[in-house]
Amino acid sequence: MAWGRYSRKSNSFNSGGSVYQTGSSTYEVRRHSLSTTITVPQGKARIVPLLAYHASEPTSTAVSGSSKITSSGSKIYPTLAVEEGSRVGAIKLDITIEPAEQSSSNIINFYTGRIMTSFHDAPAGQIYGLDGDTTTGVIKYNDEAGGSATDMVSSSGLLTHDSCPDLTLTNANYEEGDVIKHWWKSKRKNVMFGGQPIVYERWEKVPKKVKRSNKGMFYGMYFINSSTAVEGNTDDLKIKIQQTFNEVPLIQ
Repeated sequence: MAWGRYSRKSNSFNSGGSVYQTGSSTYEVRRHSLSTTITVPQGKARIVPLLAYHASEPTSTAVSGSSKITSSGSKIYPTLAVEEGSRVGAIKLDITIEPAEQSSSNIINFYTGRIMTSFHDAPAGQIYGLDGDTTTGVIKYNDEAGGSATDMVSSSGLLTHDSCPDLTLTNANYEEGDVIKHWWKSKRKNVMFGGQPIVYERWEKVPKKVKRSNKGMFYGMYFINSSTAVEGNTDDLKIKIQQTFNEVPLIQ
């Protein structure tokens, strides 16, 4: 998984502060931080959201720690939901991928890439594993049978990863589909040898298409586990993701 390293430019906001000012108004920079762990079974694929549209300010919690931190009123947003109109310039990803069975010594082949949607993309119903609500603009999970869509983010803006369906997709299936290649982009092959974890940690620039949160906006990763287990679930992948980013609300 090789992506460019994010570098701050002179015209970017100061991520070391908590507010930014325009004219006589002061706006808070919202700090997002969340951790999640998912399992991708052999022969399956899963979509992992990184940013998603939300109509209003999502739920926040007070920062825990010393009295000097908590007394200043600092808070954190444990969600990837981004309020309509807000901007996100970069995301820090800390990802660890390892076999679900720690005793596994198999060679596991899996593929990763990115998915991004904006405005009218998802309601067209062409994106494998995703669906869009034409009324609210919220992106949801959908299974390959085209059944009822399930929420990706709750009404309060919190993540609901457990609702992400396992999609029956191998690399061979992917290569045969033209439509899925249009939406599931930048596919890269990864190989895990002898159960050794793969670690990825980097700041990434957010693509222009999904930098501003508007109806239908979604940015995420996909994992395709094309391995076939020798026995049991020795080729299932366990993926731990810690992500951090700053959200700059829209100036009214």
